[in-house]
Amino acid sequence: MGSLKTKVRTLISEVKSRFIGNERAVEVAVLNQLHRRSATLIRAPRGAGKSTLMLLLLKGLCGDDFVVISGASEVRRGEVIGRLHIPSLEREGVERIVWSEFVKSRGKGLDEVNRLNPYTTAGIYHLMQFGEVWSYGRRMKIGDYILIANENPNDAGTFIHPPPFYDRFDICILLRTLSLSEKFRLEEVLKKFGGMLVESMPQVLDVSELEEIRSEVSEIELDVETLGMINMVVRDLQACIRDKEFADVKPPALCSGCHFVRETCSKIREPPSERSVISLTELAKAKLWLEGELSEGSLWELIPWTLIHRASLTDSRNLLSNWAEILSKEREKVKDREARGHWLILLKLSENFDQKLYSYAKELSLEDPVFAEELRRLEEKWSSEGVLKDLK
Repeated sequence: MGSLKTKVRTLISEVKSRFIGNERAVEVAVLNQLHRRSATLIRAPRGAGKSTLMLLLLKGLCGDDFVVISGASEVRRGEVIGRLHIPSLEREGVERIVWSEFVKSRGKGLDEVNRLNPYTTAGIYHLMQFGEVWSYGRRMKIGDYILIANENPNDAGTFIHPPPFYDRFDICILLRTLSLSEKFRLEEVLKKFGGMLVESMPQVLDVSELEEIRSEVSEIELDVETLGMINMVVRDLQACIRDKEFADVKPPALCSGCHFVRETCSKIREPPSERSVISLTELAKAKLWLEGELSEGSLWELIPWTLIHRASLTDSRNLLSNWAEILSKEREKVKDREARGHWLILLKLSENFDQKLYSYAKELSLEDPVFAEELRRLEEKWSSEGVLKDLK
């Protein structure tokens, strides 16, 4: 195991030696490759290096066993998924499918995925969702793979892909442009590698090594506290007493007159899906495998990468700043819950109804929608049992 961890750290080092800036993004991108059927989305403005980072990761993990499909080249669905073998059809009357190299390759790259037409994207979405592809009524099962995509959503000619498609990506990395000093460092790196950044990138992990790593990561078990934290944070971003998931009216209009208007829920227009929990859990397991420990601070650092592409905010003018503010307040809320014993109170009430403790819980529920949601479930149970007779 030690040599495998050393190789993963070498991979991070090799990428960083060629990709200047965004060091934390590189580390998270590599972590996300340590679980099966990983999917990574890189978003950045033009010239920020999103294609370069994608290629460096694919080279380091797959060598030459990868195929990149470019959305800018008007690629057809047959080139991405599969096409009929015409000679077989003409000579034998038999429909044979020629599966694309993209489908068969272990490493899959999508350059400017936002420019892929919806019909082609649907096939890729099916691949990511079910681990299989269909073409002319034939199915092909897809084994383990690495899929890395990049996009600049603001480019002209961009297709608006549905949220479920982006939800299939485990993480989303936002790359910033380089600072002045970083630009000079990039010039030095280009000279060092003769301008051949991608071509000089070695394959650090072979297929069997990556399979072994992914197998070990899959067997990692997170402690109850970490799993509880992951689920609680995601639920805080989902919960709404007015059911915004099913409402036609979205925040901030939906929040008018709501006493939770200052809570996290009022800042979320569209909540993240349950896949946020799955992706964050896999990322946390990979971090624990590589570092041997997972601190609370490390977990909070991983959270934004799994949420940015899955939830929309009421104010999206400065995405990173707004997310930082939301998660900072969320972290304070978690500490406050622990200090005031929110979950201990619910545990005691679930074991035995106590009027005094219930009254205190009702007060707490006015400040916490997730706590209020859980208390409401207990109230429904007590009402059915006759403990509470006038529940409204």
